[in-house]
Amino acid sequence: MNIDMSPSFFTRLAAQMFPHRWWFLGISVVGMALLLVSFSIGSERVVTVVGALAGPIAFAPWALLCVCVWFHPERGNLQSNSKIVGRLPNAVQVGIRWYASLFLAVFFLVGAVGWPAISLAMP
Repeated sequence: MNIDMSPSFFTRLAAQMFPHRWWFLGISVVGMALLLVSFSIGSERVVTVVGALAGPIAFAPWALLCVCVWFHPERGNLQSNSKIVGRLPNAVQVGIRWYASLFLAVFFLVGAVGWPAISLAMP
């Protein structure tokens, strides 16, 4: 099994997903609102279930939004043609893109898988 979490993978993904970036933002905001509402609900079991579901709804689209904003081939903030990162030495640019790609992979997994597992396991 070959899992590619390289910056080039995220650049290809960002090119495909970029038109949907506003949907990712909207879904993430709804997930955050669900998290806030779940804390104000009285029943402990409802809070647990809603909180477990709201985590992936908030964090997975946010990770995809970050992929779109950071790695888009022409508009990405971490590409070599960006205003800030593009002025850095090439080795630093590559390091930043690799760090961001690994961070997003971990962020997505923790938000989509870890959050529900931990919140449902807590008493």
